[in-house]
Amino acid sequence: MAFTEDLDTFFADFSDTVVYSGSTYKGILDEPDEMIADGIVLSTDYQLTAKTTDLGAILFDASLTVNSVNYKVRSVRKIDDGSLCIVSLMKV
Repeated sequence: MAFTEDLDTFFADFSDTVVYSGSTYKGILDEPDEMIADGIVLSTDYQLTAKTTDLGAILFDASLTVNSVNYKVRSVRKIDDGSLCIVSLMKV
């Protein structure tokens, strides 16, 4: 018996509001800090986890907002079984 997942339930309680191209979606924004340049520079790596059906086809340099903050897309990649994707962002 195959397991069917309900991704809307996954994003129901702990998600951020994402607006892209006039539509509203749900995603989870992570903002981990990263040490670069041999530990000299501290940088924030913005990553949005979203349903692939919602934002998996978003293109490089596209603009979107997460919780009313503007970002540009750096890259998109599917994770696990492809139902979810990670959108790497740059704050503008």
